[in-house]
Amino acid sequence: MKGPSSVATLYLLCCSYTSSSSNSSSGSEGPERRPRSHPAAAPVAAPVAVASAVVGTESLGEWNDLMATFAPQPVHFATENSSTITAQTGSKALIPCVVNNIGDGMVSWIRRKDYHLLTVGLTTYTGDERYQAIHAQHSEDWTLQIKFVQQRDAGLYECQVSSHPPTSIFIELKVVEARAEISGPAEKYLKLGSTLRLVCTLVSSTEPPVYVFWYHNNRMINYDGDRGVNVTKDLPSQTSTLLINSASPEHSGNYSCVPSNAQPASTYVHILNGENPAAMQHGGRGLSWLHSPSAWLLLACVVVSVLSGRLTFTATATPSNETVNIVDCSP
Repeated sequence: MKGPSSVATLYLLCCSYTSSSSNSSSGSEGPERRPRSHPAAAPVAAPVAVASAVVGTESLGEWNDLMATFAPQPVHFATENSSTITAQTGSKALIPCVVNNIGDGMVSWIRRKDYHLLTVGLTTYTGDERYQAIHAQHSEDWTLQIKFVQQRDAGLYECQVSSHPPTSIFIELKVVEARAEISGPAEKYLKLGSTLRLVCTLVSSTEPPVYVFWYHNNRMINYDGDRGVNVTKDLPSQTSTLLINSASPEHSGNYSCVPSNAQPASTYVHILNGENPAAMQHGGRGLSWLHSPSAWLLLACVVVSVLSGRLTFTATATPSNETVNIVDCSP
């Protein structure tokens, strides 16, 4: 069995043979002296014969593998076709396109919903400066970057290589609206001196927030440790927790969770000092009678009677010796 040195020797022999054949063809005798029975491709057969005679069949297989490495390879996309990328509004979207064996080809990005040409190579062909092709030298990655993503950016994007014929893959961009949620009911009731714990979670968020601020009414309280407030943040789970070990009446009020990259959330906290929570829930409904149709009918009756001068009051005794004034709206 011949080693790699035999393949190298074979390669040099073939190259020298090809070179000598070229020189003899371009000599003073001219190409017309070449016999007609030898076509132009005949010199290629001689190296193969030499290879077979010099290094044997096994090394000839290695020679074929070596020649195959110099053959042009077809364009191949390492990025999966029909894949989906999700980005939240206001963030930066990165749509990947990794191309192998691009050769002299050029990569273009096209927005499919309106067939708008966005980039060719590293040149941007749209007036929207949020679009840009990102490519490091000698890399195979041609990523489309969209800054400050908006809902209207959602849709299908085409990464096309100018091969012959052109070849493409399609990637869908989904845009979501991140929001904050505070666990539990919208209104919370706690006894005086109990522990107040509020947990704020980011929903539909594709990246962690830079900050999460907590507000008590209109005051930011992240650093109010002297008032018993403790705020912690868990980036992997994208949650923020507000903790007050001993709640006092001054801790009553509206609490808001405000992330840097999501819609805020709020909850109202009541600190009870012996009050009945059920009574407090009904205490704010003093104007609920306005939603009763009979109340509006009675009000209309009173107004009409006053204007016509026919409004009368009748005193009626009840079994409990209470007097009830009845409005008489009759003509």
